[in-house]
Amino acid sequence: MTNPELEAKVVALESRLAGASRERDKLSHERDKFRHERDEYRKLYELASMELERFRRHLFGRKAEQVDPAQTQLAFNAVVEALGGLERLSAQSTDAEPPSEQPSGEKLPERKNSRQKERKVTPHGRQPLPEHLPVHEIELLPPEAKGEGAVSLVRIGEEVSETLEWRPAGYVRVRVVRPKFATKGKPEEGVRIEPAPEAPIPRCMAGPGLIAHVLVSKYADSLPLHRQERIYEREGVPLARSTLCNWVGASTGLLRYVVDAMFIDAKKAHCIAMDATGVLVQAKEKCRRGYFWVLVADRDHVLFRFTPRHTQDGPREFLRGYKGYVLADAHNVYELLYRTEDVTEVGCWAHCRRGFFKSLSSDKERALAALGFIGKLYAIDAETKELPPARRTEERRRLATPVLEAFRIWLDVEALVALPKSPIGQAIGYARNQWAPLTRFLDDGRLRLDNNGSELELRRQAVGRKNWLFVGSDEGAEWNTIAVSLIASCQLHGIEPWAYLRDVLILLPDWPRDRVLELSPKYWKQTLEQTDARERLDRSIWSRISSTPPSS
Repeated sequence: MTNPELEAKVVALESRLAGASRERDKLSHERDKFRHERDEYRKLYELASMELERFRRHLFGRKAEQVDPAQTQLAFNAVVEALGGLERLSAQSTDAEPPSEQPSGEKLPERKNSRQKERKVTPHGRQPLPEHLPVHEIELLPPEAKGEGAVSLVRIGEEVSETLEWRPAGYVRVRVVRPKFATKGKPEEGVRIEPAPEAPIPRCMAGPGLIAHVLVSKYADSLPLHRQERIYEREGVPLARSTLCNWVGASTGLLRYVVDAMFIDAKKAHCIAMDATGVLVQAKEKCRRGYFWVLVADRDHVLFRFTPRHTQDGPREFLRGYKGYVLADAHNVYELLYRTEDVTEVGCWAHCRRGFFKSLSSDKERALAALGFIGKLYAIDAETKELPPARRTEERRRLATPVLEAFRIWLDVEALVALPKSPIGQAIGYARNQWAPLTRFLDDGRLRLDNNGSELELRRQAVGRKNWLFVGSDEGAEWNTIAVSLIASCQLHGIEPWAYLRDVLILLPDWPRDRVLELSPKYWKQTLEQTDARERLDRSIWSRISSTPPSS
């Protein structure tokens, strides 16, 4: 074969190889494109399945994020066995104590399952009526016991039955009479008259009890002022909505002293849990959106704040100068707080769990396995709940560390195969990215595993929002935060809010401003034991009006 012919064949072969290479690249590109489309469709399918399940639960099922424990246990056991060398975490330990030292790489320590909740015993029969209620006694006599025939009858006993009845709320006109006196024959000594009693709101027609009733009705019972206006009119006491609004603004302006003192005291707390929810603020053209924030400081205070925008400046300003733990979700609104203040971030396992719960409809097996791991952490938390803080820290660390190590291995393995944008992939990514804050509960036994406490407190605003729809202005939102902070803190400390607000409104006008923290719900029971506070309440004419003792 001559050289020209050979060269022609080589050129033809190279051309064919180049064409094959281009075809290969084209097919490879199409394959990647189809793979990407497949993954996108799979992601959309999983998201649609998750939304469908969410709507189905919203319409027909319970909203609580509950899973059948048997299903969770099966999936969890399979994962633990697959890890190799690890014994099931579900195995129960009887009375034997686990070894004090566990060599690395050995089996996970056995522990008892979470204590089963004791079944509540439901009392049978009619519920006894409260003893403090006034009694209206009615005696019914048979016809034979009336008139002349009653002489021949002897009363040998009686049958007594009690019924709970309602009658309209009582209003009273408080007429304060201040007689004037003058010395006979000595007009130069002038007129003697008792000074007018100091009212919480100067020149106001409402007493502290009625003002407290308006505040509790609006902010504890979620009755907007326009509904209260109709109720008062029905009961024969017409009160304009604008009048009620003025009372709310003036009274919360006075109560602000107490809430501000509570806010300063809250910065001494060991841990502050935070959360936020949106609220509509009335505007001329269109309602704009504002935000209510809640801060739960240990078991001391529940405080609410309002900001017109959901920005990082809010949390930083609220906790400026605070040094301690901050329990919150993983929202980026807290990043500036973590960077600029000397606080320690604590993660929320309820938010972590929620992502896996939402993945049940699209990836049930892996979601159940993750829920099993998280369920074990909550079981350990429940078992150690009654221990002193130091002992609880030690036991938490000993029991939860093997579970967390196994969970982390599972997360790292599944992250390699799960689609990043799928529901299960996002849940896995959340857990891995938040791993340090999520495991911070091991450092201190006083730390909670989740932020559910602050979310429950925010339900006050969510329930109220369904009734009053929006706040009239930023100033109205501030009134809301003051009243709700005191009412929520009252519930935290087991105090009846109407009696508390009534007595605080009596005391506040002449109470020393440097002692205003004593009037907060945290210290209220101690304050009532002081002679000074009790004497001030007894001297007030407003304390004589109620049929119940002050702050009962």
